[in-house]
Amino acid sequence: MYTQKIGYLEFRYGADPKRQTANVGDSIQSIAVRRLLKRLAIDEANIVGVDRDSLKQYAGPPVKLIMNGCFNERCFPLPSQITPIFFGFNAESESVITKNKELFKRHQPIGCRDNATKQMFDRHRITAYVTGCATLTLDRRTEAADIAAAPVIAFGAGSGVLQQKLLEIIPKPLLEHARLIYQREPVREIPLSDDSVGKMNTLAHTYLDVYTKASVVVTPLLHVASPCVAMGIPVVLARRDRDDRFTAIDRLLPVYTPTEFSSIDWRGRPLDIEPLKSAMLNVARHLLDDLKPADDDLATLSKCYASRPVLQPPKTSKRRWRLRNLFGKR
Repeated sequence: MYTQKIGYLEFRYGADPKRQTANVGDSIQSIAVRRLLKRLAIDEANIVGVDRDSLKQYAGPPVKLIMNGCFNERCFPLPSQITPIFFGFNAESESVITKNKELFKRHQPIGCRDNATKQMFDRHRITAYVTGCATLTLDRRTEAADIAAAPVIAFGAGSGVLQQKLLEIIPKPLLEHARLIYQREPVREIPLSDDSVGKMNTLAHTYLDVYTKASVVVTPLLHVASPCVAMGIPVVLARRDRDDRFTAIDRLLPVYTPTEFSSIDWRGRPLDIEPLKSAMLNVARHLLDDLKPADDDLATLSKCYASRPVLQPPKTSKRRWRLRNLFGKR
């Protein structure tokens, strides 16, 4: 039984006062961590939200905080009331590590969201491993009868826009029947108020419900692809480039960029990641109990994330390419 407060991150964007939209994917991360904590038998009364963008100013009760998602230099130093639980941690730049080495050394090994972040820690001789994104711990969907025939196309802004070349080659039946979701929401206030955070969470729940019933989800977004993989939903992850944030999920499914768009299998394939998910849950449990992760769980994570990225189909091959399954099941 945990008597100390256990924290999950909220996203109010106070560090970006000119921001005009909120990223629903951030709220999906918050939902995933809250569900993770409940699965680990954390009492609802002890689960608290902590704003990522004002971590330095946190003045609440002592809290063990799940440090998942992307962090920049403005998030540090952490106040003494926060005990960080590094699970799915992404460093926006290497300076985050160089300027906070002592913090990370005290809490190593560091659970990273992606291989690029782990490699930064490796360069500074700080022990780290890859957990993947916290959204990969979401429960797998079970009611196959509720799956709608309609596909979903979910996109965002910046590098998360839908590429024109992709739109031109999406099969016509898929495009005509797809539900389009823009995973950004206009906001009138920065930082977000409690009411606005609540509205974002409601919207995130709504989108997750839509994804759960999709026949296939086509997206360039990490925080659409990752939760859908966890829920056993076929995903086509197609975007303009492969940036560092995708150096974990690309071990689970292909990240298609324009040169591979012609090779996309538009049906997608549901993946069975339950062994990986179980290891992630065990690691989180150990960290909350102030224990080092178990060797067998770390081995499961390493088997997945230390492997090479899923290979793209040869451009000249006409044979149907099938995803390899890391755990021997289809």
